[in-house]
Amino acid sequence: MDTRERYRAYAERVASVSPTYAAWARSVDDALVALLDAVPPTKRQPELLFAVARRLGADPSDPAALRALGREARPALVAALTTATVQANDPRRLAPVVPVLAALSAASDRPLGLVDVGAAAGLCSIPDRVTLDHRVVRDHRVVLGQVASGDAGSECAGSGAGVEGAGSGIAGTRLVRVHTAVAGPAVHLVAEVTGDPPAPAATSIRIGARIALDPNPIDPAAPGALDRLAEAVPPEATDRTALMRDALRATLVEPPVRIRGIVPDDLDRALDAVPDGCEPVVLTTGTLVYVPGAGRQRLVDRLRERDVRWVALERTGVLTEVAATLPDDVDAADPDAFATLSLDGRALAVSDPFGTRVRWFPSTTA
Repeated sequence: MDTRERYRAYAERVASVSPTYAAWARSVDDALVALLDAVPPTKRQPELLFAVARRLGADPSDPAALRALGREARPALVAALTTATVQANDPRRLAPVVPVLAALSAASDRPLGLVDVGAAAGLCSIPDRVTLDHRVVRDHRVVLGQVASGDAGSECAGSGAGVEGAGSGIAGTRLVRVHTAVAGPAVHLVAEVTGDPPAPAATSIRIGARIALDPNPIDPAAPGALDRLAEAVPPEATDRTALMRDALRATLVEPPVRIRGIVPDDLDRALDAVPDGCEPVVLTTGTLVYVPGAGRQRLVDRLRERDVRWVALERTGVLTEVAATLPDDVDAADPDAFATLSLDGRALAVSDPFGTRVRWFPSTTA
């Protein structure tokens, strides 16, 4: 897919939720295509371009503002794109991740030492501060304990939580409380699930350390932190900004240790920061699309060499080995299969870009 096709596809995907960003994507002309093709491939993402454009003063409500910026401030735009990273850090991506981390926590006698790669301000470093409900479309649940232990015959340590009830207001669905946040500031997420979703967790995720690895980590306590994070969020998405505000508040309770660096180069430095009393777990959510292919493979190889657990929610197809474990009927072009959830390189589920609709695979797939 070339640059122009990428922006056309993005416009179609977001038109229903963000007419302004769809209009910006459709406004990409030959001059902007040439500009984008002059920066590294990992810097051509629409979200990154739009965030940088807003930082440089472009008004997203003006469909012509993007082209004007490209004409009038081309050197500044190219320079900013070359060094920028997307830092929206949407906490909704925790919805598919939380059940996997809950199973890992239940299976370990140590608290988790979470290494959040591409963490920005750490809004996805708070799985323990997420209360998660599944809106189950079908009455299928699986035991996720075998995912945590690697043993298909083991039992789930977190299967004791109950069902809130069937009064979801949607025919054929029921609402299931899958994880309850620890006491204090938290966020509430609801994901629509199909397939074989995991059983509820009996206890909250135990986190002993949080390490935030990012090229430009954001201090959640710094003035303007939310504004910086919201740059990549479409202006219409006020609900997302509100959720990010709640997540930022929860992050401030136990801010992560911030390490400035990239993967795979600085992965060891981040893992070495995990205390000895913690079970290291690396988390990547929407990050690796910005890492060149060779770097992604080096990351995968190093994770295996270090023998640490790895939970990923990444664009479907970005990780070729993970893609090879997907069921044959998964279509990467399906918006509800935009991202793949995996554990240690094996696919567990697919979801829309932000984890609000999740199709869980049978336990034999995991």
